Amino acid sequence: MFRRVAVLAALTLTATAGCAEKTEPAASPSPAPSASASASPVAGGAPWYDEVAPAAAGTTVGPEGSACPLPMTFSVPPKWKVEAVKVADAKIGPALMLCEIDAKPAGHIGFLRVWRIEGAKPLDPQVTVDKYIAGYGKEAKEKQYRRTKAGSLDAYEATWIEEDGSRERALVVSTLYGRVMLSLESAGDDEFAAMLPAYLSAKSTAALPK
Repeated sequence: MFRRVAVLAALTLTATAGCAEKTEPAASPSPAPSASASASPVAGGAPWYDEVAPAAAGTTVGPEGSACPLPMTFSVPPKWKVEAVKVADAKIGPALMLCEIDAKPAGHIGFLRVWRIEGAKPLDPQVTVDKYIAGYGKEAKEKQYRRTKAGSLDAYEATWIEEDGSRERALVVSTLYGRVMLSLESAGDDEFAAMLPAYLSAKSTAALPK
């Protein structure tokens, strides 16, 4: 995971600077993606950890006129530092970084990042995530996917394990201005566990701008 943090830190140095109702846990693993846009059943424990509660909202990210205007809005916990990214080469695979939310002021090592998915034709969301992961140049392990909800929005979510054994997470949603991806990128399993509630806060409060 430190390889990923180092790669993204290099990009950053060039840049200018209400929970959803849950159903009962499923008795079997989350189903494979299908053509349906409905959410997959709730699944406790690895790999999705749906039993984890979202963190309390502190800052709304994405409104027009804010530090980081986006095609979607969501909330993150207090103290997390929000910063727009305006460098054209801050790109991995089809994903161009728009916004970086640093966990360091809150005592953690890692980021939430928002990416615009580029390309003349919209990619299948699973292909989008796979190309993003492949953009780092190495294979990820135990990739899993599901359809879910981000706030009231239909979304597609992925989780995988880095070569160093740490788990990662990403969420793709469609907006009026194309597809947007939210990623959770941490510096190891302990940081992933500590930062997951912030990611879930962003996921549960996601909305299109008013």
